Amino acid sequence: MDLKKPTKETHHFSQSICMHLGAPCPALSRMLAALAGAVDKARPVTTPDFELCGESLLDGCARHCPARFIATHDRIRVYCDVEAATDSKALELFADSLFQPDAQGFSGTQLDHRPCAMGQAIPRLPHHLPDVPVSHPAL
Repeated sequence: MDLKKPTKETHHFSQSICMHLGAPCPALSRMLAALAGAVDKARPVTTPDFELCGESLLDGCARHCPARFIATHDRIRVYCDVEAATDSKALELFADSLFQPDAQGFSGTQLDHRPCAMGQAIPRLPHHLPDVPVSHPAL
């Protein structure tokens, strides 16, 4: 495994528009990329059920928004400007409704405080080519 690959080669990134900026949040993008890089580097020394979760302030965010993150080998999600009491399961269902085309709808009114932005990183599937013997015309 090449641990020096850029994270855009290892993960597919999606994020919502920040309600404060009216555009994607650069601080959220950096946090997703950093988490994706960390999880990818941890893959060889962790189990498949590895999970890293916590809260942080978004570095470089002018509003100093708090961010909650949940990172596994299967998916990384970051929720911006959510209160500590916000239910994680409800946040997950809300994000599913945005990021997963086959998810059931979820009304944001079910959250006391909706995130101002959300982001997700999903590992890209490796592109494996079948092992085909190479024949040379001179052989």
